[in-house]
Amino acid sequence: MYSIAIMKIATWNINSVRARIDQLLHWLVDSSVDIALLQEIKCINEVFPTEMLNDTGYNSAICGQKSYNGVAILSKYIIDDIITWQDITDDSQARYIEVFTGGINVASVYVPNGVAPDTQQYEYKLHFFDVLLKHISNKSNFVIGGDFNVTVDDNDVYNPAAWRGKICCTDKEREKMKNLFDSGLSDITRILHKEEKIYTWWNYMAGCFNKDYGLRLDYMLTTKDLAVSSAIVNKQVRGNQRPSDHAPVEIIL
Repeated sequence: MYSIAIMKIATWNINSVRARIDQLLHWLVDSSVDIALLQEIKCINEVFPTEMLNDTGYNSAICGQKSYNGVAILSKYIIDDIITWQDITDDSQARYIEVFTGGINVASVYVPNGVAPDTQQYEYKLHFFDVLLKHISNKSNFVIGGDFNVTVDDNDVYNPAAWRGKICCTDKEREKMKNLFDSGLSDITRILHKEEKIYTWWNYMAGCFNKDYGLRLDYMLTTKDLAVSSAIVNKQVRGNQRPSDHAPVEIIL
């Protein structure tokens, strides 16, 4: 096991960082987050709130895109060795960023939704997983978190019968996700919470959050050389006014 300082690392699909900057700042402070992995920041690097976050004590690494996608890593520690999706592939979409910070390697990923089975977007999603797997295989001292847009099994779905075969719940997507586990990554939230129903995303429609009609789409995955003492879904953040439709997942190393 690597010996590192105790730290909290969290992932959150913020669904527009500029629309929710106040929520972001409150969450970072209230939850004492040391390293935050963000997805769907939905802005280019130049308009990301870097100075505001720096004033709060966070360094930023950004892989932005106008209006869509975009990922970022915030850290109380110095950030080095930045790698983006464009360094790995010729794909122009801003969906992956990796850095060295706080003595570990961390990555934020936003896997494509895929729209529906048997579409071009679905095939793009499956290919994305293949490229991701090739890049992260055999890594050590590594944490990857993000919106993977996949449920691993029926414990991640509020109504498995209704969702069976639909996007985020198809066998092919789940197989791609399990390939990441086979490569040496641990699904920490599930390991620590076994058979519990766990959700991280709730549709904005029809009171799904209040009814707890959700899916688990967001994960914190770690290599086996890192010891994790806690993993939770911070549902309180999803209960804010004008929230993201995702809740943060937080782990403590």
